[in-house]
Amino acid sequence: MSKDKQYIYSYGGVRMSKELADILFPDVKNDISYYENLYPKRDLKPGAIVTRYAPSPTGFVHMGALFTSMVAKKIVDQTKGVFFLRIEDTDQERSIENGINLILKDLKDFNIKFDEGPIDEEKEIGNYGPYIQSKRSQIYLAYAKHLVEKGLAYPCLCTSDELKQMRDEQEKRKLRPGYYSS
Repeated sequence: MSKDKQYIYSYGGVRMSKELADILFPDVKNDISYYENLYPKRDLKPGAIVTRYAPSPTGFVHMGALFTSMVAKKIVDQTKGVFFLRIEDTDQERSIENGINLILKDLKDFNIKFDEGPIDEEKEIGNYGPYIQSKRSQIYLAYAKHLVEKGLAYPCLCTSDELKQMRDEQEKRKLRPGYYSS
């Protein structure tokens, strides 16, 4: 192996490197320092808490979710923190048309106001967006690439059938499910 392709870490017998990270994530444009500069630590008073409400646009907001968001908002009000809304729209199969606007309407009907997040399907308020999960993929990919570069993550090469078989066997044997549970 040439010196310019030197592996920098090993994890569980699998060699990890910048080279592997570049192969796995060829389209990642920015490293994590870009995002850490873009999203600096919030300048909040000591004791201030940041909470979020993260519904999926799959239908009406249910009572448990409304209760959770009310509690999160109350904590923020008491600590002079920040309450934000992040739409968890990654389950595209279950998402419904106009789902984000339905969530926003339900929150408005119950007088639940957030400090940051989407205000409709296209517009957002706040400096830590995007607040729609599916629009955050480049951020997550940059961190995944970083973890692979450092040897703290590795690719799973199992098929979905192999993972299901592994999970089924673990459940049958009453083991805690996991990639390497025994």
